[in-house]
Amino acid sequence: MKLISFEDQPTGDNSKVQLLIRINNNDTMNIKEKFKQYISKKSKFGIASDILFGVFIIALLFPQSRMEIMAFVNKGKMLVIQPSVKESDNTVKLVDTDYQMAFNDLKGQNLDFSSLKGKVIFMNFWATWCPPCVAELPAIQELYNLYKDNSNVVFLIVGTEAPEDIQRFITKKSYTFPVYINKYKLPDIFSTSSIPTTFVISKSGKMVIHEVGAVNWAGDRMKKTMETLINE
Repeated sequence: MKLISFEDQPTGDNSKVQLLIRINNNDTMNIKEKFKQYISKKSKFGIASDILFGVFIIALLFPQSRMEIMAFVNKGKMLVIQPSVKESDNTVKLVDTDYQMAFNDLKGQNLDFSSLKGKVIFMNFWATWCPPCVAELPAIQELYNLYKDNSNVVFLIVGTEAPEDIQRFITKKSYTFPVYINKYKLPDIFSTSSIPTTFVISKSGKMVIHEVGAVNWAGDRMKKTMETLINE
């Protein structure tokens, strides 16, 4: 902004108005000049990048947009992360008390976890407000589509929110995997303070996967693991 000395200016009201106009005009000219300099120094790609970055920052100010953006970012990271499968010697085997828990589906029907003994169990703990959880759900849906008709495999996608809130979310996203509500204290072996957390249990009761965080559940490693567990 160009500095203007008030000592050299008349003191009448009209002169004050003229002074303010001159200051505003100088500001406008400076902004235009700076914008021209910015355009001349930036490539089209650079300008586009700056615009997208600005839109990104603005979108983060709104909760719904922020959720979608964070889920998208986590999905990009998730695609390159495969689940960690434990070696046979390092697996923990569940005991009878570890099966003593129950869940309700979204219609209120009870599921006794002990009834799943002898099956391959894929159990994921998640929430609709959790970006990493939301990011990995499409991959879980893809894995579910592959094995939903296999009687040796069962999926439990477990939330703690109100059933109507979860139902609204999965309907909007067109997910078809079975969702359950956890209303009871989990056995220590399944206790977790972070979500998403996923457990995969073999037919013989061994915990072959204990994964904290979003990973690619539809990748080749997981498919190979599932086939091995089904055929054991």
